[in-house]
Amino acid sequence: MAKAVIEDQEQFMAFLAAQPLCKWAAQKQREIDSGMHAGHARSPVRPPAAKNDNAELAAALSSMA
Repeated sequence: MAKAVIEDQEQFMAFLAAQPLCKWAAQKQREIDSGMHAGHARSPVRPPAAKNDNAELAAALSSMA
């Protein structure tokens, strides 16, 4: 298998910078750096809600039958 070689690093970086995802990521990074976004502080990770199934009750009732 042939290995890819980047002959012109500046041209490659310019190509990447022109890609839509790279443009979007750069814009978001500028917004975060300027303080426009509070980061993840606004959306704390919450633990999952307690499971509300009746497995224990069903097991107890089936053992009584």
